Amino acid sequence: MLHQIPLEKTKLTDEFWSFYIKTIKQNTIPYQYGVLNNSPHVTIENENKKDFFENQKSNALENFRVAAGISSGGHYGMIFQDSDVYKWLEAVAYSLHINPDKELQSVADSVVQLIAAAQTGDGYIDTYFQVKEPRLKYRMLYSGHELYCMGHLLEAAAAYYEATANTAALQIAEKVIDHIDSVFGCDDDKIQGSDGHPEIELGLLKIYETTKNPKALRLAEFFLDIRGKNTEFYAEEMAKNEKDGLPIKMIKVPDLKSYLVAHTQPKNMTEAVGHAVRMLYLAAAMARIVHHNSDREMLDACRAIWDNVANKKLYITGGVGSTTDGEAFTGDYDLPNDIMYCETCASIALAFFAYDMFMIEPKAEYMDVIERALYNGILSGASLDGIHFFYVNPLEVNGRINDENPDHGHVKRIRPQWYSCACCPPNFARAIGSVQRYIYTADSENKAVYINLFADSSVDCDGIKLVQHTSFPYSNRIKLVADSAGECTIKIRIPYWSRNFKISAYGKSIPYKAENGYAVLCGKWNNTVMDITFETPVMAVKASSSVIADANRIAVQRGPFVYCAEQLDNPQPLSRYRISAEDINTASVSLENCVLGKIPFIDIKAKTEHINSTDLYSFDAEAVYKNHNLRMLPYYAWANRGDSDMMVWLHQK
Repeated sequence: MLHQIPLEKTKLTDEFWSFYIKTIKQNTIPYQYGVLNNSPHVTIENENKKDFFENQKSNALENFRVAAGISSGGHYGMIFQDSDVYKWLEAVAYSLHINPDKELQSVADSVVQLIAAAQTGDGYIDTYFQVKEPRLKYRMLYSGHELYCMGHLLEAAAAYYEATANTAALQIAEKVIDHIDSVFGCDDDKIQGSDGHPEIELGLLKIYETTKNPKALRLAEFFLDIRGKNTEFYAEEMAKNEKDGLPIKMIKVPDLKSYLVAHTQPKNMTEAVGHAVRMLYLAAAMARIVHHNSDREMLDACRAIWDNVANKKLYITGGVGSTTDGEAFTGDYDLPNDIMYCETCASIALAFFAYDMFMIEPKAEYMDVIERALYNGILSGASLDGIHFFYVNPLEVNGRINDENPDHGHVKRIRPQWYSCACCPPNFARAIGSVQRYIYTADSENKAVYINLFADSSVDCDGIKLVQHTSFPYSNRIKLVADSAGECTIKIRIPYWSRNFKISAYGKSIPYKAENGYAVLCGKWNNTVMDITFETPVMAVKASSSVIADANRIAVQRGPFVYCAEQLDNPQPLSRYRISAEDINTASVSLENCVLGKIPFIDIKAKTEHINSTDLYSFDAEAVYKNHNLRMLPYYAWANRGDSDMMVWLHQK
């Protein structure tokens, strides 16, 4: 069975990813701490023009001070504001894994102490309900996010303990678990329901994997079993609140059961529905529980959900969630480019789900999606300076339409400094801050190591030492040095976007067996030096004919990068450009150092279409085509040079 290699066992020296690791440590983490501490120099925006949430300050840390009795005042911010602090703490943990820092650890320790001070004697902790709505404690699981927040606390506590050996956060987590166990369960005197936003399941499983506390595993199994068993559970909650004269506080959604992913039990699910992050956090927990209990029904459900997402509801950038209405999945192949949602958190959740599926059945298709999300849909969620963030990651932007059409109000062209609903910024920090977890995976039982991603790095696990020397993604060669105490297996992912993939040693080609998308090499390695080479052509991508939004359109990809065109680089409106697969296949690539850093730009010979008429509609008007160069850059880097239109799917000749 596969297992995750401890983060400290993987040393990441990669130029591309080290830039982000360094940026998160030096910029993102201190910046976010300032925001959580009500920095006066931050402008907070609503993520959607249709929403009017409290956005004068974050107040997240102050909420804990009020709950602890250290400060006076009320609760401010979203009902799940606590989770911003927990995700920040988890990002700090990953940073300390890589770069120990006494000053940063001291700041984080003070935050842990504050959380402990806010926790009640019975283990409960949620500042919104402690300070603002004590009457509604566990009375609005449909939208209260209590267990969601506690789940993030558990994940942060486990990560912080693993990074620092400080047990303070872990002690808070154990008290939380004991409290949850006293309140939730199948007994008649306990609540037989789950949180409207899955996450507690992942937190419980993370604690179980860290401490082997059987109570954590049992509770995770309970929450996954009870969800959707009574499909009217949340409606009954609201009815009881109304009967007792308590506020309901629930946003309007088309279908509450599907939105909360509680329309049926997880083991019976066959497709991805509802709120995209809820669905995929749940799916990740379903897959992870299978890793521990081998539940066949649950595995079948995971496979069905995965197939539905990966083959019918996935954007080319690794984005998911087609509509702003409920931040949700819609029907199969419904993938609009300009009004879609593609929340950063949803791409992160997809990567989590894919990783947990890979741990059950190590197939390249899961790592392909992780790579697609990492290099595109997740990285686009933050600016290159690490202190501006996208909530929504569109595939097409037209500034005039965005400004004038309220249905496009959620699509931004410049990353804001922060959001009233700030789930994405700290989620970005913890996801990219732990990117090294995806590079290698171990199979101790079969003495094997998987190389999943190409990155300048090294790993030492189970008597196997591997070193990748590479400047990928800027070059197409990896020098792999392998050393082992005895016979072992090395499995190297063969990227779907590569051509002419070869492995050689000392000038001689090494034959390999291809298995589940991996090149399998068996033997005893004595500082053996291997060369992995491949080509990364500029590729034309066509969507399924079922994707109406991309009919007669074409996208560009090279290596793991999906490309886009920005108006800043091109003189004509992007909607006028016409390109073909032949144009793309003969495109030129230039690696340039510019204001965006080191960027591989692509230049394509294109034509622009001009209609010889000024009428709104004209008959038999001639179209004039002019030759133009179309310049494109990796999607993750867009919106870092100011306001600009952008397009991923270009019109085809």
